Amino acid sequence: MEREKIFNELKKILKDTAPIVDEKITMDADLVNDLNLDSLDMVDMALSVEQIFGFEFTDEQLRNIKTIRDVIAVIESHMYTK
Repeated sequence: MEREKIFNELKKILKDTAPIVDEKITMDADLVNDLNLDSLDMVDMALSVEQIFGFEFTDEQLRNIKTIRDVIAVIESHMYTK
């Protein structure tokens, strides 16, 4: 799956998780500071990503995720190690 498709799927997940306008969802958007996700939103997003993309985040990966680009990097790393 190419990065643009992953990004679009992640946009859908984020919009289902919290009231976020499209313009704020960019590759470098900070999940907490720019998109205002709280800890519950982060858990919801992570669970949705895991369910859709078929893997589980490690605790370390979750701690290191700050931006949308970070989430996509983790998704891609799992896709290419299958």
